[in-house]
Amino acid sequence: MPKSDIFGVLQNDRRRYVLEILHNKGSQSVRSLSEEIARLESGIEEPKSSIRKSIYVSLIQTHIPKMESLGVIVYNREKESVELLPASRNFDIYMETVKKGDIPWSQFYLGFSVFTILGSVIIHEEVIEWISSSQWMLFISLAFLASSTVHQLHTQKLEE
Repeated sequence: MPKSDIFGVLQNDRRRYVLEILHNKGSQSVRSLSEEIARLESGIEEPKSSIRKSIYVSLIQTHIPKMESLGVIVYNREKESVELLPASRNFDIYMETVKKGDIPWSQFYLGFSVFTILGSVIIHEEVIEWISSSQWMLFISLAFLASSTVHQLHTQKLEE
């Protein structure tokens, strides 16, 4: 799938919500999708029926047809259910969700790299004498191994 199509889907919050919900919960009715999206958008447990209806209409008229035309989902009109298709896996790499208060892995590794460089300079200049260069290298190697292992496990969990 061309990246322009992927980004075209992902540029809209409601389409991203549809992907996330279907990925996490499996096949859903349009009604349950609209209710869940209404909760996410409003931040309240029981959004007004007018909000749910507005989202339902936008899903039926705009978002579901667009995603269906790209082969990302299939919409069963009789059952009013929506299901992900294998093409939806093209979105996985772009869908890493970062919870409030967390940072993306790329920022974590950037910060960790700056920390290791500064630490290396401090140890090399003998500002800190109670840790040797070899101890520092071992610590950094183990820390990178631990963080990359956690990152790998996190990625596998998202793929399940």
